[in-house]
Amino acid sequence: MKFRALTKKEIGIIKHELKRFVDEEYLKTFPFENLYALVGNWVNVVYATKEVIKNLKNFEKVYSFGIIFGEFSRKNKNRFLLSLEGMSLIADGICKNYAIVNEKGETMFLYGRDIFKSSILEIHGKGKVAVFNKYRDFLGIGKYDGKMIKNIKDKGWYLREGG
Repeated sequence: MKFRALTKKEIGIIKHELKRFVDEEYLKTFPFENLYALVGNWVNVVYATKEVIKNLKNFEKVYSFGIIFGEFSRKNKNRFLLSLEGMSLIADGICKNYAIVNEKGETMFLYGRDIFKSSILEIHGKGKVAVFNKYRDFLGIGKYDGKMIKNIKDKGWYLREGG
C-alpha cells in the first residue's frame, strides 16, 4: 500500500462527518495535518505523527502505520466512516450525538450487547452515537433508534474478536 497526504476534498468530507459529533471550535484545533491516506483497494485514513511519516519515507511500500482513524466508503467515495479508534481520538470533544449509560448498560455494551432505554442516563441525538459511561470514558459506537442503542462496535470487541 502507498501513503499520501489527504486532499482538500477528503479533509472536507472528514470535517463534515466530524461535525456530527464535535463543534466548530474543536474542529479548529484538531490536527488534520496528522491524518494521511493509506491507499490499497480502498482508502484508509490514519492518524500519525510527523516523526512517523518522516521515517516512513525510507520505505517503498507500507502495510500499516499509525492509528486507523476511519475509511472512505467503498460504495460512496464522498462518505467518510469514522472508526472506533477515530472516535476515541475525538472523544474529549464530542458534544453532539452521544449517550451516557449506567453501569449495567456499560457492561452489556462492552460484551457486545445492545443497551435498553432503562440503562441510558443521557442521550443527545439519534442515529449513530458515541457511547460513554458515567465517568465519560468512551465505550464505543452505537445506533440510537429512540428505544435502544444498538451496538455497532465497542471497546470490548478487541478482546472478543482478537482484533
